[in-house]
Amino acid sequence: MCSRYDLGWAIAPVPNMGRRADFAWHILCLVPTVPGGTAGDDGVRSNRQKVFRSGGCSLAKRRRSLVLAGAVGGVAVLNARLERSGGELSNPLGGETRYYRWRGGDLAYAVAGEGEPLVLVHGIYAGASSFEFRKNFGELSEDFRVYALDLLGCGLSERPRRLYGPEDVTSQVEDFVREEVGGAAHLLTSSLSGALSVSALVRSPRLFKKSVFICPTGYGSLGRTSGYLGDAIYGLFLAPVLGDSLYYAIVSRRGIRYYLENIAYRDAGFVTEDLVESYYRTSHQRGAKYLLAAFASGNLNLGVGDYWPRVPHRTLICCGLEARTTPVSEAEEFVRRNPRSEPRIFKDAALLPHDERAETFNREVREFLSSGH
Repeated sequence: MCSRYDLGWAIAPVPNMGRRADFAWHILCLVPTVPGGTAGDDGVRSNRQKVFRSGGCSLAKRRRSLVLAGAVGGVAVLNARLERSGGELSNPLGGETRYYRWRGGDLAYAVAGEGEPLVLVHGIYAGASSFEFRKNFGELSEDFRVYALDLLGCGLSERPRRLYGPEDVTSQVEDFVREEVGGAAHLLTSSLSGALSVSALVRSPRLFKKSVFICPTGYGSLGRTSGYLGDAIYGLFLAPVLGDSLYYAIVSRRGIRYYLENIAYRDAGFVTEDLVESYYRTSHQRGAKYLLAAFASGNLNLGVGDYWPRVPHRTLICCGLEARTTPVSEAEEFVRRNPRSEPRIFKDAALLPHDERAETFNREVREFLSSGH
């Protein structure tokens, strides 16, 4: 070893960090020395003692950083695996699967039947898709030309990374009827999609005939954006690792089951393993988190007070008697604000009366849409 450190740096061993066989781990550290000192000088020994302490501390920090980096990397790998765990999706409704090109993205839809066109638009939530209408599509197609649309970011449609807003849903519905259906159509929507379709009914009244809203929002529920808090939540969802982890916690099988049993359905007996798995698979697709992030952060919230009273079409307002997030009182508010609307309240149902009371719902919708007045 050099007895003199003319460059002002020395090579010093780090104290034993734990037994491994019969020798201690050492690390090479560059140590500033006192100019002119020797290897035996007190100044150098003092510096060595400082290095022993600071080197050990530095090594501990590096070890903690490596552990943290490894943990983050492991979570990122897990998130990537979860993103692909949904597998390939297929049309759950029957009929013919088609695609409509909308502003650079493909919107999938199922179509079947003959007669007046009827467009079905599902709600917005974790795992949302036209699967929601699996008990309605076939029966209604016996009397109508039924189009069940998957909104952008849902079902078989593309899932681009983008900031979704209310106008995205409004324009999808409006453009789809105008360009793909090609004529005036009846419109049936669920939950938030109803509120987001109201402005389309007002600005393009000739595109639509009658409408059916299931548990619509906009008078109370989801009627206002959430401001700075919503922006913070949205930013959290976009965080590379933390945001993905948050999303996959929400759309875990346990999270999905909790939502279905406690919010969506009145009767938890409807929530089978197959049902949970269907929502799980749809929510575990590449890009699926962006629409849910917009929904969870309030970016899709929209009040309908300015538009709804101006809707000129006859509208059926359907609501489950046991619905809590959009209670019957909100359905009654829709009816009070527009005399061209009428209520249908379904017993033993919550947010999905078209599922829990499918037979009765289909009959009511068929009679309402087919009536001449």
